[in-house]
Amino acid sequence: MENKRVPEIRFDGFSGEWEQIRLEKLAEFSKGKGYTKNDLIDQGHPIILYGRLYTKYETVIDSIDTFATKKENSVLSVGGEVIVPSSGESSEDIARASVVADSGIILAGDLNIIKPKEDLDSLFLALTISNGKRKKELMKRAQGKSIVHIHNSDLKEAKILFPTKIEQEKIGNFFKELDVIIAIQEQELDTLKQTKQGFLQKMFPKEGESVPEIRFPGFSGDWQQHLVENFSEETLGGGTPKTSIEEYWNGDIPWIQSSDLQEHQVSNVVEKKKITENGLNNSATKLVPKNSIAIVTRVGFGKVALMNFNYTTSQDFLSLVNLKVNGWFGVYSLYNRLQKELNNVQGTSIKGITKKELLKMKILIPTNNEEQSKIGNFFKQLDNTIALHEQELETLKQTKNAFLQKMFV
Repeated sequence: MENKRVPEIRFDGFSGEWEQIRLEKLAEFSKGKGYTKNDLIDQGHPIILYGRLYTKYETVIDSIDTFATKKENSVLSVGGEVIVPSSGESSEDIARASVVADSGIILAGDLNIIKPKEDLDSLFLALTISNGKRKKELMKRAQGKSIVHIHNSDLKEAKILFPTKIEQEKIGNFFKELDVIIAIQEQELDTLKQTKQGFLQKMFPKEGESVPEIRFPGFSGDWQQHLVENFSEETLGGGTPKTSIEEYWNGDIPWIQSSDLQEHQVSNVVEKKKITENGLNNSATKLVPKNSIAIVTRVGFGKVALMNFNYTTSQDFLSLVNLKVNGWFGVYSLYNRLQKELNNVQGTSIKGITKKELLKMKILIPTNNEEQSKIGNFFKQLDNTIALHEQELETLKQTKNAFLQKMFV
């Protein structure tokens, strides 16, 4: 737009240019004091450490889950402060701001504290600092290499564009309501994922048992123990055509690698690379028919997927071909078994598993194919619901980002 001080999208009833002024004229500045992660305890006085703005960033902090023993001369919030981390690993880390909603919260060291004066709304300021041109300006001011810093003196020099207080509050409240909707969607998504984990534990037999805790009506009897090698009539490995030979690549045969599979998802694989017939014929990789189960055996161990197209793989895979079990049941039972394997060695890095070790793994399965089908379809539908919620959440976040670009100057 010709007028650079007017946002692209604006609420009805507001007009005129936004005013530009250095932040030091609109706010008072101070610093947090003391405290590190070593001071945290299970219960005590609520505290905000600067790291929270990286690990759990929120525009408005209104719920505190970290505590410390209050020391003398601690800096306590009065409510409405805008806090900006004064150090971080990158300029992106520290060019962000949050509003502290409540009073009496300990504000620890490495926090720049901004208290806006009457003409500037706290929420509007936090949004301004964390997005768009103001964010880029602060990133340029960040100093340092391995650890970057930003000081109150840098914040004071930042030029802020702002409308009337009423318009600021309207903008701030709009994004606050949008954040509430996003938070609800995130909570629903977390609940769905927890529900799935709960059903995985209860709809497959526990260690030492032969029947699951929860079962569809009409089915009874013990599940039978099988080796993974009994899941299919054939297994195929993979390989990588020489990357230096161009004629092996950019063909029409999908070639998947571990990064193409998403953790905790057993379908919807999207390959990033394709190979040619020459690449297939001049490497160890094999063409695997669709409806096979691809299992990552090396880097990314624990990932598994039921493939809905013909594919080839890197050497990090073993594929189960011509399945003897229901496909969806097979892939979820394998996923459940591999996750248990990972949990048993939590804290230890699993670099992979041999083909022999994988094929000799023992898994209990129901002898009735209909029961296998019901279990597999149940988890597939649950995953479809999770994927839908993830898509809705991503759409909400993209919508928020679009509004942030168009509602600020």
